[in-house]
Amino acid sequence: MKKTLTTILAIVALFAALGLAQATKPSDLKYPALKYDPPDPKAFRTELAGGLRAYIQEDRALPLVNITALVNFGEIYVPKDKTGLAGLMGATLIKGGTKTREGSAIEDRVDFLGATLAFMAGERTSQLTMSVLSKDLDEGLAIFFDVLRNPEVREDAVKLAKARLIDQLRQANDQPSQILSREFEALLYGDHSLTRQPTKATYDGLTPADLKAFLSKYFFPKNIILSVSGDFAKADLKSKINRLAGGWNSRGLEIPALAKSFPQVEPGVYFIQKQINQGYISLGHLGIEDTNPDYFAVQVMNFILGGGSFTSRITTKVRSDEGLSYNQGSRFAYRWGFPGTFSGYVQTKSSTVGYAISLILNEFDRIRTAPVSDAEMETAVNYYLESFADGFQSAPATMANFANLEMTGRPRDYFKTYRDKIKAVTKAQVQAVAQKYIRPDQAAILIVGDWEPCNAGGDKWPGPLDKLGKVHRLSLRDPLTGAELK
Repeated sequence: MKKTLTTILAIVALFAALGLAQATKPSDLKYPALKYDPPDPKAFRTELAGGLRAYIQEDRALPLVNITALVNFGEIYVPKDKTGLAGLMGATLIKGGTKTREGSAIEDRVDFLGATLAFMAGERTSQLTMSVLSKDLDEGLAIFFDVLRNPEVREDAVKLAKARLIDQLRQANDQPSQILSREFEALLYGDHSLTRQPTKATYDGLTPADLKAFLSKYFFPKNIILSVSGDFAKADLKSKINRLAGGWNSRGLEIPALAKSFPQVEPGVYFIQKQINQGYISLGHLGIEDTNPDYFAVQVMNFILGGGSFTSRITTKVRSDEGLSYNQGSRFAYRWGFPGTFSGYVQTKSSTVGYAISLILNEFDRIRTAPVSDAEMETAVNYYLESFADGFQSAPATMANFANLEMTGRPRDYFKTYRDKIKAVTKAQVQAVAQKYIRPDQAAILIVGDWEPCNAGGDKWPGPLDKLGKVHRLSLRDPLTGAELK
């Protein structure tokens, strides 16, 4: 008992010495300033056989190695008549096997090793990732590079993947949120490689030869950046990779012309009928690229407007004050090489659709016309400063960040200067970028919901919806054919 009492007194004394014992409420607690300096990408970058680039970090915390191959290839590089090819590649690269291994044999061996191996093809980049115990590194690397260098794309794997992907199309209209996201982008970007959707016909038209042609065109050393971390000696790892990549020839690459012209969307309401008891809403227009000099001021501004969780204006007004929604806010979405989208969004019951939209439009106007407060600025800036280190919590995340940084062509000192650029944002800049990049008079308001109750409105905002602008009734499309559903 005496020992326990002594321990308790020692703990109390420690807290008193730290100045914490005197705190009467959480806001009284004082902590030292968070200090973190991101590592320099140059310290981890290396070039390997054939011009293969890599970011490599030794990390002995666990007997594990993580490796990712980031490939400059995605669905946007696929011609219109081959739409869906990247998704089909994602479903078949491993299951199709290699010249010397059946896909099932690869998966069985990976499972036996307690490893993971996955491939995903995205909009502009693709990733082959592996996690393997360090004791099995040699075999893991051999499998990894065999899949990367020698994919076979067997007919049976392609046939099975097509069936699964076509089955997924049948479910594409089940979730209103998915409809909203897909059709909002289609509205803003028009018929563009960013928005094309596969159909049963486009999947059926794809062949193993098509996949092999794109693999041959885009999968070569100079078009790939590795990120590797884990329990190894760096020099030894480089030697292993150089042996596996030896004789893998690089070549020139011509990226397809990617159009940057988009339609001028008429402002107003765009309504898609779906018999549900809520309205799913996005309202906005095209935004900016993340290379825009105003990017940092836009980030701070959007945090205050609707991107800052419970502290943001839209959440405070729509959720906390009015109780209309559990899902609301604003976002500037970014994509490599293209302007992203700006949108306010909300999910609310049918009778309050018009009211919720009017509240968000009011917040669009308010952030353009009235200066933000000192408290709002402090909260927003501190959020970005204090969450900055989150992207470097693990060695795999850090190396992946560096690989993405180089792939997208951003400056090597991007992370080093990030916080200074956030701290430099002023209240005047926040208002200036709001006036420049938020244009309520040009907003397209897309609603997925049941027309009659949404149009009727409620006590606080009686309809009709044309009070918000001209109403365009859009037909939901059949995901199997791409044709309008009657």
